[in-house]
Formats: sequence, C-alpha cells, structure tokens
Amino acid sequence: MITRENEKWFRIAGLLARQRVGQLSEEELRELEEWKEVSSENKLLYDRWQDGKFLETGFKNYQRIGCRKALLDMEKRVQLQRKKELRLRGLRWGSVAAVFVVAVFSSLYLFERGTEEPVKEQVSIALMKPQRPVLRLDDGTTMLLDSLKGDFEEAGILVKKAGESTLSYAVEDLDLRQHIQLAYNTIEVPKGSEFDLILSDGTRVWLNADSKLKYPVTFGNDKREVELEGEGYFEVMRDEMRPFRVVVEKQTVEVLGTEFNVDAYPGEKNTYTTLVRGKVKVDSDGQTVILDPGMQSVVNDEKMYTRKVNVAEVVSWRNGMFVLENHTLEEIMSKLARWYDFTVFYQDASLKGATFKGKIPRYASFESVLDILEKTGEVKFNVKNQTVTVYQ
Repeated sequence: MITRENEKWFRIAGLLARQRVGQLSEEELRELEEWKEVSSENKLLYDRWQDGKFLETGFKNYQRIGCRKALLDMEKRVQLQRKKELRLRGLRWGSVAAVFVVAVFSSLYLFERGTEEPVKEQVSIALMKPQRPVLRLDDGTTMLLDSLKGDFEEAGILVKKAGESTLSYAVEDLDLRQHIQLAYNTIEVPKGSEFDLILSDGTRVWLNADSKLKYPVTFGNDKREVELEGEGYFEVMRDEMRPFRVVVEKQTVEVLGTEFNVDAYPGEKNTYTTLVRGKVKVDSDGQTVILDPGMQSVVNDEKMYTRKVNVAEVVSWRNGMFVLENHTLEEIMSKLARWYDFTVFYQDASLKGATFKGKIPRYASFESVLDILEKTGEVKFNVKNQTVTVYQ
C-alpha cells in the first residue's frame, strides 16, 4: 500500500531525478529548496545526491534487503505517476525511468529509516551534472529554459514553452516573414541534459547533451538554415521552395523534407549524418554524397564515405541509450564524458582505436558502464577521483 509518507518520498525522488537533467520548473525548484531546508537530514540527503555517490549505494541496498514486492509496487507506482503531471516526460527514459526513480527513492527511503548496512566507501563518478539548458536571444539576453514560464515575444514571433523540455516558435505567417529582419536565437544544452525545439516552419529538432543550435526566429523567403554543434535529430517540414540546411564545422546537410540525425561534436575526428527517412545531400569540401534511408555519411579531414547502419541504434539516444555502433574507444569515452563527470587518461595511445559495438542504458551508473566495456576483454579501467585510466 502506498502510504502518505511513501508518497512524499516518491515526490522528492522524482524531483531529484529530474533535477539531474535540468527539467524542473521554477515552482519545483522552489519546492525542492524548501524541502531541503526543513531539516539537517534533508540537507544531508540533498548534498549527497548532488555529489552523485548516493544513488547506486541506495539501489544496491534496496536490492540486498530483498524487497522484491516493494520494488514491483514502486514500478507500478512509477507507471501510474507517469500518466499524470509528474510522468517525467522530459527524461524520455521509458522503462529506464522506473529503475532510476526507484533507485533514488530507495536511497531516500532507506536513509530516512536508518536501515542501511554500513557500506564501504568507494570511488564513484557522478551520474550527471545538474546543469540547465539556456536560451540565448538575439540581443544577447539569456534565459534558463527549465524555469521559463508563459509565452514571450522575440522579433515579432510568439515563443511558447510546450511542456517541460520543448520550446515552440509560432508557425510562420507567409506575409509576416517578408517584413521581419532575421533575428537569431541559440539553444545551449549542457552535459547530462536534452531539449527539443519546434522551429517557426514546423520543423522539429531534438538536441542531445552538450549541443548547441543557432537558428533564425523566422526563416527568410529563400532558404532555411541552422548551425549545429553537437548532435541533433531533425524532422524537417517539407518546403520545395526553401531547402533546409544544417551547417556544421565540416559539412552542410541539405534537405527538402525528411528525418535524419547529425553527430558533429567539435573536436571529434568524424562527423556523422544518418538518414532515417527521405533523402539528403551532404556537402564537404567540394565532395557531395546523396543518402538513402539507412545510410550514414562519415566525414573527416582525410576523406568522406558512406556506409549502411542500423538506424534504430544510431538514433536510440532519444530513448535513453548509449549506442556503440563500431565507434572507437576514444569516441565512446567522449560520449560518456558528456553525461558523467570525468577525465580520461590512456596508458597506451593505441587503445584509443579499439572498436566496440553494443548498447548501454544511458542512465546506468558509470561503474556498470565500465564493467560492460571491460567484459569485452579489450581494455580495463581504473577510477580514482574523477580520472579514468585506461589500460590493457
């Protein structure tokens, strides 16, 4: 039976979990702050959770005392709660959300009752940094997107906060765009967070962690063009008179109406464009390729080529998964670093080129992620403080 006290702990667990990815409203942030100040115990819990070392311990304790029925009850509770206002929409975790919130809940619940057995302290990497997505307006003003309330006007266009993690620009008026001077906004999504955007033409963009998108508040009459740093999934509204272009450091992707994913993080060796539906043209330094669905282009300083890929795996980051699609260890560790707080050191530089294939839950503990990689037999890891040493 769900008691009122359990209801309280579930509520706090949900707030803490969503805070980790910057998805709290201003009222919820205030609620969490007020809860923290009620007692020294609450403050200790809050600080422990921010430190990122409490979650996995709580979940292991919860498993160790064998509360299988309680766990099932909590999972049912999560599913019911997801249908209501607290359904954790911004996290987009699916079944992963249940496990994650249950783990937070158990950390809080068991701590409150003092039933934890002493656990040997061990080195741990924080799950995610509680950073917050930012909107930068044309005049340089910045706004925290998780605390944004109500609608506002930017360069004559109505901007709405749709849900907890979506920003929507009013659909264009064909006459209006002839008289509006181009004004640009930029969304900056930090590590450990995600955000999505509906542009003025109806095109939808999902932005992955540590990504930035610069776009006009309303598009002009001849083209639609945005600039991307990081990773984004695009669902483009068809407009034969105005091609849609995604400009990144090493290439330009041009489409009329289609769905595709662009992985173009600064500092990475390769830029990947993966086509889900429709057709796209990828240009890079005078080279051009046309992609059909299921194809991926790979661009780097040396060459440009295409290959067939499992599209569902490549874009599954939208559903809370890390995808290791024949990526090198160096690329994989870069992906992980966008969610976890660590630096990496390779004892042998040749290890950077080791390739892996598979999928890992995005919200798993960092230690369990490393354990999965170690089981391949290719590499081993040593974690000390916030540094990960890779060796053989």
